[in-house]
Amino acid sequence: MRSRPSTGVVLLVLAGGLLAGCAQPGQLGHEPGAGPAGAGAQAPPEPGAGPAGPAQPGVPAVPLAQAGSDARGELQRPVDISTPGPAELLIRTEVLAPGQATGWVRHPGTVVSAVRSGTLTVQRAGRCEPQDFGSGEAFFLGDGEPNELRNDGREPVVLTRSELLAPGEPEREPTDSRC
Repeated sequence: MRSRPSTGVVLLVLAGGLLAGCAQPGQLGHEPGAGPAGAGAQAPPEPGAGPAGPAQPGVPAVPLAQAGSDARGELQRPVDISTPGPAELLIRTEVLAPGQATGWVRHPGTVVSAVRSGTLTVQRAGRCEPQDFGSGEAFFLGDGEPNELRNDGREPVVLTRSELLAPGEPEREPTDSRC
């Protein structure tokens, strides 16, 4: 008989992941030299201090978050998280440039995201009314919930997300617009 993990333990793991603030190269604005600015961020390298690498085209160069930098956001409603079996934990800090959008995607698992700076617009299938989340706010996406994230503002949006994914599945898949 397989036991189901405690919701409290899963939430603790997700919260710890959000606080880790890890960045992964090659993801939305995570080319070398891109990342969140502000508290806990590294200063841009001095000329000749080492390879900085090119920023993603169209994304302003912003220093990468240091490992251990905080990402904290408040969820406005309770969430219930469980997995049907084993899961992979993915924690990533992403940057969306002004005007950048993810397009409509779905994740094979649950997602908790904390906005570190800027204002992010989230649109979800079924609700369709865009919701804005600012610095210090967090949001939850249910397993497989089609969504689109957009930066409709003038400043880069930095968010840290924590996902519990089905093992071996891609972290996101494109889907048709639902609104």
